[in-house]
Amino acid sequence: MNDFDVFIIGGGAAGLFMAKCLDGSGLKVAIAESNARVGKKLLATGNGKCNLTNLDLNYAHYNNPRYVEQYLSRFGAVETINAFEKFGLLTKVIDKRVYPYSECAATVLDVLRLRLKVDLYPDTTVTSLTPKGEGYKILAKCGEETKVYYSKAVALATGSPSTFGKDSLELYKKLGHSASKFRPSLCPIKVDKNAIKGLSGVRIKGGVRFNGRYEVGEILFKDFALSGIAIFNMSGEIARGARGDIISIDFMPERSLAEVETLLTKKSAPVNCAGELLEGIFHSKVKERLITYSGFSYETPAKECISALAKNIKDYKIKIEGNLDFSMSQVSSGGLDVNQFDCFESKLHKNLYAIGEVLDIDGDCGGYNLQWCWTSAYLAADKIKREFLRG
Repeated sequence: MNDFDVFIIGGGAAGLFMAKCLDGSGLKVAIAESNARVGKKLLATGNGKCNLTNLDLNYAHYNNPRYVEQYLSRFGAVETINAFEKFGLLTKVIDKRVYPYSECAATVLDVLRLRLKVDLYPDTTVTSLTPKGEGYKILAKCGEETKVYYSKAVALATGSPSTFGKDSLELYKKLGHSASKFRPSLCPIKVDKNAIKGLSGVRIKGGVRFNGRYEVGEILFKDFALSGIAIFNMSGEIARGARGDIISIDFMPERSLAEVETLLTKKSAPVNCAGELLEGIFHSKVKERLITYSGFSYETPAKECISALAKNIKDYKIKIEGNLDFSMSQVSSGGLDVNQFDCFESKLHKNLYAIGEVLDIDGDCGGYNLQWCWTSAYLAADKIKREFLRG
């Protein structure tokens, strides 16, 4: 009989961590994963380095800081590091970001799978979930075959359509849960290509301003889009419905407008034209774009350019056309309404859980989204153990 105590739908970061936290409890656990292998998305996190968490676990990095605070305060960065060390993973800290010592995501997946005693069902997509007695009847497709499982508790951990995830919100919506539509987040932002003409492939560290938020970080220019960590965080604002169609680039974030004007004024003394004025300061393609954008030519007298160039160096405005699609996004904004869950258990159905990205919680780059996976998975597993094993 395919009877279980806990049936986890999704074998990504949250699902595997939950199974690992239940390991050794004596509970019979299963994982159904729609991909051929578990942890596929985990392998791609942090450009393959797997940024596990962040020592600067500021709740403001999330779309719903007040909600996440009650749970991150119980299981945060320190608890995550300790848990992984118990699993056998050695970690390191780089600029407050926590990585596996190997800086390889595969190492994280290895320790999560090491000696994990669960029934694993790859290439299996759950299609139906129905309350049955004191548990749930689960229907799943594996190829052309339909399989039936029964479990006392179910946890949805399928993530979102971003990267290798899956949109399984309908499973819980049919049980009465509300959910907001997934939207791609932490992704490149499509912009007016004329404003970034000639900059494709250029990478800078600059300031980004959008919707009242300002952040300094990496910016990568593409043919028709902006990318990089600072841009990704602004894409999160767009995904959450922030208003505004202009994003501004600050090419010299460490200097004020007045300081930039002073710098250019000093440089103008020995030089004759706009082309020479920016020489030695910026990448040649950035120099060309700033001069063209400001309405000048290379031959324009240097002293006539100072004010306009300084302004555009500090506030280079670009029209936004929207976030790129799910295939280019690291996470999604949207998901199940968190107000219908208490410590990740449904308020509508007993022993029905939701963890990780499937909930309407998303954060900035820097380990915040993985931390949410670990936190929700651990606390849900702890609640299940207290409920099932209290006798």
